Amino acid sequence: MLEYWFTLSPLLLGVYYLAILAVVVNILLENKNPLKTHSYLLLLLLLPVFGLIIYMFFGQHVRKRRIFNKNQLINSAFGQKYVTEYLSKENLTRIRKAILSEQFDKLIRFLNKDLSPLSQNNKITLYKNGEEKFVALKEALLKAKNHIHIEYYIFVNDDIGSELSDILRRKAQEGIEVRMIVDGVGSLGLKKAYFRNMQSAGVEVFEFMPVLFPALTSKINYRNHRKVVIIDGEVSFTGGINVDDRYINNGKFPTYWRDTHLKLEGVAVRTLQFLFILNWQFVTKQPWTPTKKHFPDLRADIGTSYVQVNASGPDWDLASIMDSFYLAINSARESLKITTPYFIPNESIMDGIITSAKSGVDVEIMIPHSSDAWIVQAASMSYMKLLLEAGVKVYFYKKGFLHSKTLTVDGKLAILGTANMDYRSFDLNHEVNTYIYDTQIALELNQNFEADKADCTLLNAQRWRDRSFGKKLSESICRLLAPLL
Repeated sequence: MLEYWFTLSPLLLGVYYLAILAVVVNILLENKNPLKTHSYLLLLLLLPVFGLIIYMFFGQHVRKRRIFNKNQLINSAFGQKYVTEYLSKENLTRIRKAILSEQFDKLIRFLNKDLSPLSQNNKITLYKNGEEKFVALKEALLKAKNHIHIEYYIFVNDDIGSELSDILRRKAQEGIEVRMIVDGVGSLGLKKAYFRNMQSAGVEVFEFMPVLFPALTSKINYRNHRKVVIIDGEVSFTGGINVDDRYINNGKFPTYWRDTHLKLEGVAVRTLQFLFILNWQFVTKQPWTPTKKHFPDLRADIGTSYVQVNASGPDWDLASIMDSFYLAINSARESLKITTPYFIPNESIMDGIITSAKSGVDVEIMIPHSSDAWIVQAASMSYMKLLLEAGVKVYFYKKGFLHSKTLTVDGKLAILGTANMDYRSFDLNHEVNTYIYDTQIALELNQNFEADKADCTLLNAQRWRDRSFGKKLSESICRLLAPLL
């Protein structure tokens, strides 16, 4: 047996070296991000066998090309038709010139070109935590008269999930069209019996990219991280709150969950409707021609907010959410307030934040004191030294877990959505953000930010420098792997 192993081992070693060579060549040829290239090469060096396995599962772009290239063409063609039919170019130009300030002109024009038209006649209602959001959502669902479209990254059939599911089944039995998309990883806990129960009541429900190996899926790529509900093409809900009892702080979980969501009424709902239709075509593999009921005529006096809704994902031409963050950050003249549960910015975003702070902008960032992923937390901490040196104020939220994803600029622009400030949201997941040009909404978010400071500690530069060598080293090592997290 030993002789057999000695004979076989050189062959296995040769095959392994060839595999490593092929992977290295593939990384160099395919990866457009040098930081990510360096991270994968480092992973292969430090973890010879395990690193290769990680790359095979999470690093290859072959799967992405096969799945999403065709969808990208469909999105582009359908998107141009949507903009032409439902928001004319003449209307967009007139709306853009009506903005009070040209401060955000680049951002507006960039998003307009990415199938995210600026619209007026919108009303925004903000919700702090799931306790507020789900009361409003259930009320709106019960009023549905034509259709309900719903997609969530996490949908758990617990107390709140069961309540929503009961409403969806009831509305379907009343003859309302109910279409539902849940992510194959985030909603992995849903059993087959749940899908059968919903479908038997008339709810059309599909999984977004179902997975074959659940044990390996906690961070698998290309997930649908969006949280969106659209009712009758007139009202929508979106933001950071998933369907899970954790978000309603009902005492079942020890950790307090701090999050932000919004209700959108008005013309911008059409963009969320358009995005849902794209994902529905993807999961069902069937074309769908929307009708007037999906894009109904709206009252002319719904609201006064100017709004753009923007999506990004592996089937999108641009890294639009990352680029829009960059443009928003660099448009700041007075103040910049950011909340995010995962802070692993790429070089462009980090440079924008630091440059803003050094130019006199009051930059404040709020992140969780403790994360639900230790390696992500450690990587995040490695950025703190540069932020502090630039004069950025960093707040650690200690009351519970901060899951809000918000950004305000000068009290004029408010951004709220599903995207974290990290590589995964920028490059890999399907995300959606709402850009609101409304001083009242920005003020409300800023007031929430100020209130949350009572549950935070302000990071002290001297104490941060005095941390142990081991802690600094571990954070620096995790930083090297940041593009892969």
